Amino acid sequence: MTITGQLVTIRSNFSLAIFCHCLIRRMKPEDITAANRVVIGEGGLYCIPRGKEVPAGAGSFYDVGFAGSPNFNLNRAAMEFAKMALRNFTLDSYEALFNYCKQTNQLSRMQVQPWYEFARMVRNSLTHTQHWRFRRGDLVRLPVSWRGKTIEATMDGQELTADFYDWWDGCELWSEMYAFAETLS
Repeated sequence: MTITGQLVTIRSNFSLAIFCHCLIRRMKPEDITAANRVVIGEGGLYCIPRGKEVPAGAGSFYDVGFAGSPNFNLNRAAMEFAKMALRNFTLDSYEALFNYCKQTNQLSRMQVQPWYEFARMVRNSLTHTQHWRFRRGDLVRLPVSWRGKTIEATMDGQELTADFYDWWDGCELWSEMYAFAETLS
């Protein structure tokens, strides 16, 4: 698959996740568990209508239920799901493009893009702890700005919040990455 094809697939996955976020927010917790039982089996993932048995082909399996507090908050869970989608969207887009450029000896072209340092630092924060953690090599590059947002050394240790980088920013960054990918050979 081409790098642009990979990026389109990543964007499609993100779109599907955000669409699911919207559907989840319209539901009630009891509606979710009343409709289906979800299991992860040795043979794959299964959505089983209530009252039906787990297929024999599932092998051993884990019942997937809602974990955590007995006061499960569906809206909060839906928001955490949407945040996970943004993390994956950003990470997967960056990594696919980085790996392609590295394999095709075009990494130096990527590293001079106006969004590169911003994307790299956001990717690092989202991937590890959702907090800014700057290494010595990062600190000499700061401040880094992109589209009116600036990452500064004073942010070290702070949480990366949706006030700074949100779903809109993820789409804008993907668009710039995709435009760059179209120029690659």
